[in-house]
Amino acid sequence: MLLLLIFVLLIAVGLPIAFAFGVTGLVYILSFTHFQPQLISTVSFSQLDSFPLMAVPFFIFAGDIMRYGGVSSRLIKFTKSMFKNSTSAVGTITIVASAFFGAISGAAVATVAAIGGIMIPEMKKIGYKQEYSAALASSAGYLGILIPPSIPLLVFGVTSNQSIGDLFIAGIVPGLLACSGMVFLNAILHRKWMNKVEIEVDDSTQHIAFFSGLKDALPGLLMPVIILGGIYGGIFTATEAAAVAIIYGLLVSVFIYKEIKIKQILSIAIESAKTSAKILFIIALAGFFGRLMTMIHLPSDITKAMLSISDNKYVLLALIAVLFLFLGMVMETSCAILIVTPILMPLAMQVGINPIHLGIIIVFDLAIGLITPPMAVNIFVGSQISGVPVAKMIKPILPFVWVSMIMLLAVIYIPQISLFLL
Repeated sequence: MLLLLIFVLLIAVGLPIAFAFGVTGLVYILSFTHFQPQLISTVSFSQLDSFPLMAVPFFIFAGDIMRYGGVSSRLIKFTKSMFKNSTSAVGTITIVASAFFGAISGAAVATVAAIGGIMIPEMKKIGYKQEYSAALASSAGYLGILIPPSIPLLVFGVTSNQSIGDLFIAGIVPGLLACSGMVFLNAILHRKWMNKVEIEVDDSTQHIAFFSGLKDALPGLLMPVIILGGIYGGIFTATEAAAVAIIYGLLVSVFIYKEIKIKQILSIAIESAKTSAKILFIIALAGFFGRLMTMIHLPSDITKAMLSISDNKYVLLALIAVLFLFLGMVMETSCAILIVTPILMPLAMQVGINPIHLGIIIVFDLAIGLITPPMAVNIFVGSQISGVPVAKMIKPILPFVWVSMIMLLAVIYIPQISLFLL
C-alpha cells in the first residue's frame, strides 16, 4: 500500500499523472526493492510495443478529421428532421446528435464541444434557460465514450487483454439505454427550465426533409457502421478498423463535405499526434507502474481484502462502481482504467465476473463521473462553451446524474444488457 500512498501524494502536490507513475516507481524501486532502475525503460517500451494499442492514435486522428470535417452540423440537421417540432424536441436533438457524434469521435469532451457549441445557442433561442442548456449538452457528451468506438473501451481492452471488438459490441445497448434515459428525462424536465416569456418555436425545423438530411449526414453516419461491421464481421481487427476510419474520414471531409482543405490535414494530424502522445506516454508509464504492483503482489493483496468483505460478485461490482465513480470525478478516464484495471482483473476472474461486462461497467461509471460534481470535466467544458458559471449548472445536471446511475445499476445487475449481442 506504500506504493499507492506515494503515488497519491505526488498527485496531490500537482505532479502530472504520467510523471507520478514514473517517479513513484523509481522511488519505490530504489528504496524498497532490489530491482534495477532500467526496469522503467524496458517495461514502458514493451507496453507500447502492441499492435492493438496502435488503434488509439488512429481513432483520435479519425475523430479529429470528422470533427473538423463538418460532421456535427450535418448530424444536427439530420436529427432535427427525425423529430416533430416542439420545445422538448430541441433537447432531444442535442442528446441524439451527441450519440451519433459519439459513435464517430469516441471522446466525451469532443462531443460536448462539437454538439454543444451548436445546440446550446439553439436551445437558448427556443426558450431554454442557459444553465439547463449547458447541463444537457454536458450530460449528453458522455455518450461519446460509451457508444462505440470508444477510446476508454479500447484502453480497457489493451490493459486487460480482452477483445476490443467484443467490448465495442457490448457498449452499443448500454449506450442506447443511457441515451433513451436522457431523452425521457428531458421530456419531463424541460418545461421547468423554460423561460417564462412565451417564445415561438422556430418552424424551420419542420421543413427540413428527412431524406435530404439523411443524404447529407449519411457519409458521416456510415463510419461507425464500417468500423463495427468490419470488426464484427471479421473483415479487419480494431486497429485495422481505425486505419480504415482515417482513410474514410479523409475521403468524406475533403472530397464529399469539402470542409477540410488538403493543406489543413497536416495541422489536424499534429493536433491529433499531440493528444495521442499524451495518452501513450501515460499508458507507457502506467504499464510500468502496473508491472511493479504485480511484482510486489499488490493486486493479490487487494483481492484478498475485498473478498474478506464479500465474495458475492454483485456486491463486489457495487463496490467497484462506487470506486470508479469517485475516480471518474477526479481523474481522466484512461488514467483511472490504467491504474485500477490490473488490480481488479484477478478479483474479477476469481469471483466469475465476465471481463467484458466489467469493462462496460467501468467505462459507464467513468462516463457518469464526467458529469458528477465537484470535479466533472464535461461540466467545465460546457461552462466554457456556454459562458454559464459551473455553480449554476450543478442543480440542472443532478437529475441526469441520478438517471445515469439508475441505468448503470441496470447494466450491473442485468448482464445481458451488455452481453446478449456477443
